[in-house]
Amino acid sequence: MTLRLKPADLLFVKTIPNDGDEFAAAISESTGAYSHVAIATSETTVIHATPKYGVIEETLADFLSEHAQVECFRMLDIDAPTVLVEAKKHLGKPYNNSFYPDADGFYCSQLVVAAFANQVKLPESVMSFGSKETFISDYWQAYFDKLGLAVPVGKLGSNPEELATYSGLEYIGTLSDAN
Repeated sequence: MTLRLKPADLLFVKTIPNDGDEFAAAISESTGAYSHVAIATSETTVIHATPKYGVIEETLADFLSEHAQVECFRMLDIDAPTVLVEAKKHLGKPYNNSFYPDADGFYCSQLVVAAFANQVKLPESVMSFGSKETFISDYWQAYFDKLGLAVPVGKLGSNPEELATYSGLEYIGTLSDAN
């Protein structure tokens, strides 16, 4: 049986170790296995916030060509059309490179929190930019130095890993470009 996406399903991208994506690896090192999240807008399209393009809607095929390991979850007891209306309000907005909560644009999990906000209070916590061994990793320190900003330690935010553990989500399967 092929997995059938429904509108407002969440697609969580697992980081593949040593694939050369330093940004994804740094997110995973700080938060867990998932480095990105998108919202299904139909069986064949998704909306998500990307560092390269900001908030975009694209085909599932294009999304899967960039992300090999994708696990899907379904939010229980929500009105999917309302979620999609909220998400699509942000199409074309920039990526929130700073991860600051009041910055312009959205990072991926921030978009998800905003899209579901009228129906579900998704978890936010103090953001982490280090590992178990290091409070702020060298990657994140250099990243924020390039932006000319302090690392937003102590700021509330969200991340894909934390969203995936939300009790109102049901795991529905894994996607691959073979689907």
